Amino acid sequence: MTRQQNLQRGQQGQSGATGSLSGKPDPLSSLPKTFEARGVRTPFTTRPLRFARVVRDPYNKLVINLPGLSGGLGTYEMPLETMRQIFHLSVHDRMLFDELAPVSKPNPELLRRVSRDIARTGVGGVKLAREAARLDALENASRDTGQLTLVYQALRKLGGDDVQDMKITDLATLEGQKRARAALNKFARDAGAANQSVIDSLEQWSILTGPVGLVTDGCSGPLRDLVAGLRKLSNELEEWSTSEMSNIRFMANHVVNGAGATYDHAVRWLRAIDRWSNDIGAVLVNWPKAEKEIERSIDRLWWLLDGWEELIARWQAAKQINRTEQRDALEELASFLPIIPISELEPEEYPFWTDIRVNQVMWAAEVRKLGSGDMDAEMVTRLERFREGAQ
Repeated sequence: MTRQQNLQRGQQGQSGATGSLSGKPDPLSSLPKTFEARGVRTPFTTRPLRFARVVRDPYNKLVINLPGLSGGLGTYEMPLETMRQIFHLSVHDRMLFDELAPVSKPNPELLRRVSRDIARTGVGGVKLAREAARLDALENASRDTGQLTLVYQALRKLGGDDVQDMKITDLATLEGQKRARAALNKFARDAGAANQSVIDSLEQWSILTGPVGLVTDGCSGPLRDLVAGLRKLSNELEEWSTSEMSNIRFMANHVVNGAGATYDHAVRWLRAIDRWSNDIGAVLVNWPKAEKEIERSIDRLWWLLDGWEELIARWQAAKQINRTEQRDALEELASFLPIIPISELEPEEYPFWTDIRVNQVMWAAEVRKLGSGDMDAEMVTRLERFREGAQ
């Protein structure tokens, strides 16, 4: 089946949004129940392992899920330890495998940190190493600026009249730091704050919220940037698809809608986090309680956005090449865009995500089949025993 035929097949299948996969009567069976059940995006570089997700199974063992591998409509679920028996792993992937093996509870933040550390070594190539260094520099700069900004905002709101003459640049001096600490500690004593050292609490706060950062220019963290990237992707694809044929527009529309819906969910979590920044005094008075709430919100945002970073980067790279490459990138985005699990959805959202999932199962199968030149017949045969029903 050609890609053109597959796209037409997907368009014809749009009426199946309320149907079922693999003969299952419940259409919600096509959606993951929780983020943990969806798994964590695992950035292997070995081609057949692209879009793999790592999950902890009911027996407390790590398994790898590979959607639509080798053209199948189902998901291959294999124990992590079997990967070396089936695939010819790159040096990068062997290192990632070794880091994953002892992990008890994989999560997106951990996987991102591990993959960044491995990329920085250069085993995945110069391009990966340079990108890791670039991102490190950007994130370190925004985190440092964000920490100073957060202290300065607290100083302006809570420090009293004696420090209103201070500028943010004063916080880089020893004298300025002493004045800030004295003023904020006085606030802590007067307000009965749980932690008498407000500066210490602000430091913990800035470290905790580093992945999100602040709304202030130059203080945005990677998660906030990723949320903005979702909106940009949605807008660009909508405009790009207007000159395409109807079957391409149908596929693009699913990505536009999926990115847009994920953006809406992400913005709600961002607003919840930013509300804490708008009430600095209340946070510092009861920092231990606020810390737990902020941590919970950031954790949900990590899970919600997991997998989108690579897809957005894929589109941005394709934009610089040609229309054919952009269509190929669109197929991957439509086939593997992260599905929001049932636990995060309102009932009225179920049909929307079921429709996306039903169509992308077919697209993923075709993309895998057409891009599976690295998989020989023997490898496909070994994989067959790991096939699971679509999920």
